[in-house]
Amino acid sequence: MDSTKTKTRENLEIAFVGEIKAYFRLLSFAKKAEEEGYPQTAALFEAVAEAEFVHARNYFSLIEKVGTTEENLKRSFENETFASELAYPEMIKQAWQDDDKAAIWWFTAARNADERHAKLYKYAINHMLSERMTVYYVCTHCGWIEDGLLPEKCPNCGKDREWFKKIE
Repeated sequence: MDSTKTKTRENLEIAFVGEIKAYFRLLSFAKKAEEEGYPQTAALFEAVAEAEFVHARNYFSLIEKVGTTEENLKRSFENETFASELAYPEMIKQAWQDDDKAAIWWFTAARNADERHAKLYKYAINHMLSERMTVYYVCTHCGWIEDGLLPEKCPNCGKDREWFKKIE
């Protein structure tokens, strides 16, 4: 790969991160506008957020290869394992050094959830073979996922079952 393609790849990755950050930023702005009684402004923020999502999706298609479902499950398992075993522990360590309690909590919750995600990916490979169907419940506070049964409380953050979103 020549340096132009390498720089273009870097630019695609920078653009992707910028667009995805804009997407989430604008959704937060839309929520705030709605709370403050400005539904038209909220709609504008949501519309621009959707456009930013389209941009991010287009850049992503140039950056990442989507394989077979089995390949994607294995890759996702590896990514979650890396995050929970290597990346988040380093981030948690740094947050402790910086005495950033909020970051410690969120990094720890994400690490715990990513450990769970890795297990679910591993199970899913077996589920593909048995064609087992399951319902997933995602804690909208911390990202924990339960499969099969909706818990009374999130095992990771303790939020009540109302915080879970059902995914079928």
